[in-house]
Amino acid sequence: MKREKTQLTQAQKIIIVLAIVGAGLLVTGVIIGDSGLMGNLIIIALFINVLPYFLYRYSRFVWLRNVEIQFPNFIRDLADSVRSGMSLPEAIGIVSRSNYGKLTEEVIKMNNRLSWGTPFLRVMEIFEKKVEKSKMITEAIKIIKESYQSGGNIVSTLDAVSNDIMMLKEAEAERASLVKEQILIMYGIFVMFLIVSIIIINVMVPMMATQPKMAQQDNQYLLFQNPCENSVGFPCSLFSFISSMIGISPTGIASYYVALFFLTVLIQGLFIGLIAGQIGENSIIAGFKHSIIMIFATISTFLFLAKIGLLAAA
Repeated sequence: MKREKTQLTQAQKIIIVLAIVGAGLLVTGVIIGDSGLMGNLIIIALFINVLPYFLYRYSRFVWLRNVEIQFPNFIRDLADSVRSGMSLPEAIGIVSRSNYGKLTEEVIKMNNRLSWGTPFLRVMEIFEKKVEKSKMITEAIKIIKESYQSGGNIVSTLDAVSNDIMMLKEAEAERASLVKEQILIMYGIFVMFLIVSIIIINVMVPMMATQPKMAQQDNQYLLFQNPCENSVGFPCSLFSFISSMIGISPTGIASYYVALFFLTVLIQGLFIGLIAGQIGENSIIAGFKHSIIMIFATISTFLFLAKIGLLAAA
Protein backbone atom coordinates (compact mmCIF):
# COMPACT_ATOMS: atom_id res chain seq x y z
CA MET A 1 0.00 0.00 0.00
CA LYS A 2 2.83 2.38 0.80
CA ARG A 3 4.39 1.62 -2.53
CA GLU A 4 1.24 2.77 -4.36
CA LYS A 5 1.32 6.11 -2.56
CA THR A 6 4.86 6.81 -3.74
CA GLN A 7 4.24 5.88 -7.37
CA LEU A 8 3.92 8.74 -9.84
CA THR A 9 1.40 8.91 -12.64
CA GLN A 10 2.54 9.32 -16.24
CA ALA A 11 1.39 12.96 -16.25
CA GLN A 12 3.34 13.69 -13.04
CA LYS A 13 6.50 12.14 -14.50
CA ILE A 14 6.19 14.29 -17.63
CA ILE A 15 5.67 17.45 -15.54
CA ILE A 16 8.77 16.66 -13.42
CA VAL A 17 10.92 16.03 -16.51
CA LEU A 18 9.73 19.28 -18.12
CA ALA A 19 10.40 21.18 -14.88
CA ILE A 20 13.98 19.84 -14.85
CA VAL A 21 14.45 20.85 -18.50
CA GLY A 22 13.06 24.34 -17.77
CA ALA A 23 15.32 24.75 -14.75
CA GLY A 24 18.27 23.65 -16.86
CA LEU A 25 17.50 26.34 -19.44
CA LEU A 26 17.30 29.00 -16.72
CA VAL A 27 20.63 27.90 -15.23
CA THR A 28 22.18 28.00 -18.72
CA GLY A 29 20.96 31.56 -19.18
CA VAL A 30 22.38 32.63 -15.80
CA ILE A 31 25.76 31.03 -16.57
CA ILE A 32 26.01 32.68 -20.00
CA GLY A 33 25.05 36.04 -18.49
CA ASP A 34 23.52 37.51 -21.64
CA SER A 35 20.23 39.17 -20.67
CA GLY A 36 18.75 38.89 -24.17
CA LEU A 37 19.51 35.19 -24.41
CA MET A 38 18.36 34.66 -20.82
CA GLY A 39 15.04 36.34 -21.58
CA ASN A 40 14.45 34.07 -24.55
CA LEU A 41 15.38 31.03 -22.47
CA ILE A 42 12.90 32.13 -19.79
CA ILE A 43 10.14 32.32 -22.41
CA ILE A 44 11.07 28.87 -23.72
CA ALA A 45 11.20 27.48 -20.17
CA LEU A 46 7.76 28.91 -19.38
CA PHE A 47 6.28 27.41 -22.51
CA ILE A 48 7.95 24.06 -21.79
CA ASN A 49 6.49 23.96 -18.26
CA VAL A 50 3.17 25.76 -18.62
CA LEU A 51 2.00 24.85 -22.13
CA PRO A 52 2.04 21.01 -21.75
CA TYR A 53 0.25 21.26 -18.41
CA PHE A 54 -2.58 23.34 -19.80
CA LEU A 55 -2.72 21.22 -22.95
CA TYR A 56 -3.21 18.22 -20.67
CA ARG A 57 -5.90 20.03 -18.68
CA TYR A 58 -7.58 21.17 -21.87
CA SER A 59 -7.50 17.65 -23.33
CA ARG A 60 -9.27 16.44 -20.18
CA PHE A 61 -11.79 19.24 -20.61
CA VAL A 62 -12.45 18.24 -24.24
CA TRP A 63 -12.73 14.57 -23.24
CA LEU A 64 -15.28 15.44 -20.57
CA ARG A 65 -17.31 17.54 -23.00
CA ASN A 66 -17.40 14.61 -25.45
CA VAL A 67 -18.50 12.28 -22.65
CA GLU A 68 -21.29 14.71 -21.73
CA ILE A 69 -22.50 14.70 -25.35
CA GLN A 70 -22.71 10.89 -25.48
CA PHE A 71 -23.97 10.35 -21.92
CA PRO A 72 -27.69 10.95 -22.75
CA ASN A 73 -27.49 8.33 -25.53
CA PHE A 74 -25.96 5.87 -23.08
CA ILE A 75 -28.69 6.51 -20.50
CA ARG A 76 -31.45 6.21 -23.13
CA ASP A 77 -30.10 2.86 -24.39
CA LEU A 78 -29.78 1.74 -20.78
CA ALA A 79 -33.44 2.61 -20.18
CA ASP A 80 -34.52 0.65 -23.30
CA SER A 81 -32.62 -2.44 -22.10
CA VAL A 82 -34.10 -2.21 -18.59
CA ARG A 83 -37.56 -1.71 -20.10
CA SER A 84 -37.19 -5.07 -21.86
CA GLY A 85 -36.83 -6.78 -18.48
CA MET A 86 -33.11 -6.70 -17.75
CA SER A 87 -31.45 -5.57 -14.54
CA LEU A 88 -29.17 -2.54 -14.62
CA PRO A 89 -25.94 -4.64 -14.52
CA GLU A 90 -27.26 -6.80 -17.40
CA ALA A 91 -28.29 -3.69 -19.34
CA ILE A 92 -24.78 -2.25 -19.02
CA GLY A 93 -23.42 -5.49 -20.47
CA ILE A 94 -25.68 -5.09 -23.51
CA VAL A 95 -25.02 -1.39 -24.15
CA SER A 96 -21.25 -1.87 -23.71
CA ARG A 97 -21.28 -3.31 -27.24
CA SER A 98 -22.46 0.03 -28.66
CA ASN A 99 -20.30 2.95 -29.72
CA TYR A 100 -20.48 6.05 -27.54
CA GLY A 101 -17.35 7.82 -28.69
CA LYS A 102 -15.09 8.80 -25.78
CA LEU A 103 -17.58 7.27 -23.33
CA THR A 104 -17.25 3.78 -24.85
CA GLU A 105 -14.09 2.90 -22.92
CA GLU A 106 -15.72 3.85 -19.60
CA VAL A 107 -18.84 1.78 -20.36
CA ILE A 108 -16.65 -1.23 -21.16
CA LYS A 109 -14.83 -0.72 -17.85
CA MET A 110 -18.19 -0.65 -16.04
CA ASN A 111 -19.17 -3.95 -17.64
CA ASN A 112 -15.80 -5.52 -16.78
CA ARG A 113 -16.07 -4.49 -13.15
CA LEU A 114 -19.61 -5.86 -12.93
CA SER A 115 -18.48 -9.16 -14.49
CA TRP A 116 -15.79 -9.40 -11.80
CA GLY A 117 -18.45 -9.16 -9.10
CA THR A 118 -18.13 -5.48 -8.19
CA PRO A 119 -21.46 -4.13 -6.84
CA PHE A 120 -23.39 -1.84 -9.17
CA LEU A 121 -23.28 1.12 -6.77
CA ARG A 122 -19.52 0.79 -6.40
CA VAL A 123 -19.14 0.76 -10.20
CA MET A 124 -21.17 3.97 -10.41
CA GLU A 125 -19.03 5.56 -7.69
CA ILE A 126 -15.84 4.77 -9.64
CA PHE A 127 -17.30 6.30 -12.80
CA GLU A 128 -18.57 9.31 -10.84
CA LYS A 129 -15.04 9.88 -9.52
CA LYS A 130 -13.69 9.81 -13.08
CA VAL A 131 -16.11 12.52 -14.25
CA GLU A 132 -16.30 14.53 -11.03
CA LYS A 133 -15.50 17.76 -12.93
CA SER A 134 -18.83 17.47 -14.75
CA LYS A 135 -21.63 18.62 -12.47
CA MET A 136 -24.18 17.49 -15.04
CA ILE A 137 -23.06 13.85 -15.07
CA THR A 138 -22.36 13.59 -11.34
CA GLU A 139 -25.87 14.85 -10.52
CA ALA A 140 -27.34 12.34 -12.96
CA ILE A 141 -25.37 9.47 -11.40
CA LYS A 142 -26.56 10.46 -7.91
CA ILE A 143 -30.17 10.37 -9.09
CA ILE A 144 -29.66 6.93 -10.69
CA LYS A 145 -28.01 5.57 -7.53
CA GLU A 146 -30.82 6.88 -5.32
CA SER A 147 -33.45 5.34 -7.60
CA TYR A 148 -31.58 2.01 -7.68
CA GLN A 149 -31.26 1.91 -3.88
CA SER A 150 -34.87 2.91 -3.19
CA GLY A 151 -36.28 0.41 -5.70
CA GLY A 152 -38.23 3.04 -7.61
CA ASN A 153 -39.19 3.06 -11.27
CA ILE A 154 -35.69 3.03 -12.68
CA VAL A 155 -36.89 3.22 -16.31
CA SER A 156 -38.76 6.48 -15.69
CA THR A 157 -35.75 7.83 -13.84
CA LEU A 158 -33.37 6.98 -16.68
CA ASP A 159 -35.71 8.52 -19.27
CA ALA A 160 -36.06 11.71 -17.23
CA VAL A 161 -32.30 11.99 -16.70
CA SER A 162 -31.61 11.46 -20.41
CA ASN A 163 -34.18 14.05 -21.50
CA ASP A 164 -32.97 16.63 -18.97
CA ILE A 165 -29.32 16.27 -20.01
CA MET A 166 -30.22 16.56 -23.69
CA MET A 167 -32.17 19.73 -23.00
CA LEU A 168 -29.23 21.18 -21.06
CA LYS A 169 -26.78 20.34 -23.84
CA GLU A 170 -29.07 21.93 -26.44
CA ALA A 171 -29.27 25.06 -24.31
CA GLU A 172 -25.46 25.12 -24.00
CA ALA A 173 -25.06 24.72 -27.77
CA GLU A 174 -27.48 27.59 -28.40
CA ARG A 175 -25.64 29.74 -25.87
CA ALA A 176 -22.27 28.94 -27.47
CA SER A 177 -23.52 30.00 -30.91
CA LEU A 178 -24.76 33.30 -29.46
CA VAL A 179 -21.47 34.20 -27.78
CA LYS A 180 -19.18 33.39 -30.74
CA GLU A 181 -19.62 36.94 -31.94
CA GLN A 182 -18.53 38.23 -28.52
CA ILE A 183 -15.38 36.11 -28.64
CA LEU A 184 -14.51 37.49 -32.09
CA ILE A 185 -15.02 40.99 -30.71
CA MET A 186 -12.54 40.22 -27.90
CA TYR A 187 -9.96 39.07 -30.43
CA GLY A 188 -10.61 42.25 -32.38
CA ILE A 189 -10.06 44.36 -29.26
CA PHE A 190 -6.77 42.58 -28.58
CA VAL A 191 -5.52 43.03 -32.16
CA MET A 192 -6.51 46.71 -32.17
CA PHE A 193 -4.74 47.33 -28.87
CA LEU A 194 -1.62 45.56 -30.16
CA ILE A 195 -1.63 47.66 -33.35
CA VAL A 196 -2.25 50.91 -31.44
CA SER A 197 0.62 50.09 -29.06
CA ILE A 198 3.02 49.51 -31.97
CA ILE A 199 1.91 52.76 -33.61
CA ILE A 200 2.41 54.74 -30.39
CA ILE A 201 5.87 53.24 -29.93
CA ASN A 202 6.93 54.08 -33.48
CA VAL A 203 5.32 57.54 -33.71
CA MET A 204 5.33 59.10 -30.24
CA VAL A 205 8.64 57.77 -28.94
CA PRO A 206 10.77 59.16 -31.82
CA MET A 207 8.98 62.50 -31.43
CA MET A 208 9.88 62.57 -27.75
CA ALA A 209 13.49 61.72 -28.53
CA THR A 210 13.98 64.30 -31.30
CA GLN A 211 12.10 67.07 -29.47
CA PRO A 212 13.12 66.60 -25.85
CA LYS A 213 12.02 70.04 -24.69
CA MET A 214 8.71 71.82 -24.99
CA ALA A 215 8.78 75.49 -24.07
CA GLN A 216 6.38 76.74 -21.45
CA GLN A 217 5.85 80.09 -19.78
CA ASP A 218 8.56 81.73 -17.65
CA ASN A 219 11.34 79.89 -19.48
CA GLN A 220 10.34 76.56 -17.93
CA TYR A 221 10.72 73.38 -19.95
CA LEU A 222 9.09 69.97 -19.97
CA LEU A 223 11.78 67.36 -20.52
CA PHE A 224 10.95 64.07 -22.26
CA GLN A 225 13.25 61.36 -20.96
CA ASN A 226 13.38 57.78 -19.81
CA PRO A 227 11.65 57.66 -16.38
CA CYS A 228 14.02 54.84 -15.45
CA GLU A 229 17.16 56.68 -16.55
CA ASN A 230 18.47 57.13 -12.99
CA SER A 231 16.71 54.20 -11.36
CA VAL A 232 17.79 50.57 -11.04
CA GLY A 233 14.96 49.20 -8.89
CA PHE A 234 11.68 47.56 -9.81
CA PRO A 235 10.06 47.96 -12.30
CA CYS A 236 12.94 49.67 -14.13
CA SER A 237 15.15 46.61 -13.86
CA LEU A 238 12.32 44.52 -15.34
CA PHE A 239 11.83 46.98 -18.20
CA SER A 240 15.56 46.94 -18.98
CA PHE A 241 15.55 43.14 -18.96
CA ILE A 242 12.53 43.00 -21.31
CA SER A 243 14.19 45.43 -23.72
CA SER A 244 17.31 43.26 -23.88
CA MET A 245 15.16 40.17 -24.33
CA ILE A 246 13.24 41.71 -27.23
CA GLY A 247 16.47 42.87 -28.85
CA ILE A 248 16.56 46.64 -28.42
CA SER A 249 18.88 48.84 -26.40
CA PRO A 250 18.09 48.71 -22.65
CA THR A 251 18.86 52.43 -22.38
CA GLY A 252 17.02 55.40 -23.80
CA ILE A 253 13.40 56.45 -23.83
CA ALA A 254 12.36 53.67 -26.23
CA SER A 255 13.47 51.02 -23.76
CA TYR A 256 10.94 52.19 -21.19
CA TYR A 257 7.94 52.53 -23.51
CA VAL A 258 8.55 49.37 -25.52
CA ALA A 259 8.75 47.31 -22.32
CA LEU A 260 5.73 49.10 -20.85
CA PHE A 261 3.50 48.44 -23.85
CA PHE A 262 4.84 44.89 -24.20
CA LEU A 263 3.79 44.05 -20.65
CA THR A 264 0.47 45.85 -21.07
CA VAL A 265 -0.45 43.91 -24.22
CA LEU A 266 0.76 40.67 -22.63
CA ILE A 267 -1.43 41.14 -19.54
CA GLN A 268 -4.39 42.19 -21.64
CA GLY A 269 -4.04 39.10 -23.85
CA LEU A 270 -3.88 36.81 -20.81
CA PHE A 271 -7.06 38.11 -19.18
CA ILE A 272 -9.06 38.65 -22.39
CA GLY A 273 -8.36 35.01 -23.23
CA LEU A 274 -9.58 33.83 -19.83
CA ILE A 275 -12.74 35.92 -20.15
CA ALA A 276 -13.35 34.56 -23.67
CA GLY A 277 -13.11 30.99 -22.36
CA GLN A 278 -15.47 31.69 -19.47
CA ILE A 279 -18.04 33.33 -21.75
CA GLY A 280 -17.73 30.91 -24.66
CA GLU A 281 -17.35 27.54 -22.92
CA ASN A 282 -18.05 28.38 -19.30
CA SER A 283 -14.54 27.28 -18.31
CA ILE A 284 -11.37 29.13 -17.31
CA ILE A 285 -9.30 26.15 -18.53
CA ALA A 286 -10.85 26.55 -21.98
CA GLY A 287 -9.88 30.22 -21.84
CA PHE A 288 -6.18 29.40 -21.59
CA LYS A 289 -6.13 28.34 -25.24
CA HIS A 290 -7.19 31.90 -26.14
CA SER A 291 -4.66 33.34 -23.68
CA ILE A 292 -1.82 31.25 -25.11
CA ILE A 293 -2.71 32.35 -28.65
CA MET A 294 -2.71 36.03 -27.65
CA ILE A 295 0.49 35.78 -25.58
CA PHE A 296 2.29 33.98 -28.40
CA ALA A 297 1.03 36.61 -30.89
CA THR A 298 2.33 39.43 -28.64
CA ILE A 299 5.78 37.92 -28.15
CA SER A 300 6.13 36.98 -31.82
CA THR A 301 5.05 40.43 -33.02
CA PHE A 302 7.46 42.35 -30.79
CA LEU A 303 10.38 40.00 -31.53
CA PHE A 304 9.71 40.15 -35.28
CA LEU A 305 9.39 43.96 -35.37
CA ALA A 306 12.56 44.37 -33.29
CA LYS A 307 14.39 41.98 -35.60
CA ILE A 308 13.51 43.93 -38.74
CA GLY A 309 14.12 47.26 -37.02
CA LEU A 310 10.54 48.54 -36.87
CA LEU A 311 10.51 49.17 -33.11
CA ALA A 312 11.65 52.60 -31.96
CA ALA A 313 15.22 52.40 -30.70
CA ALA A 314 15.77 55.98 -29.63
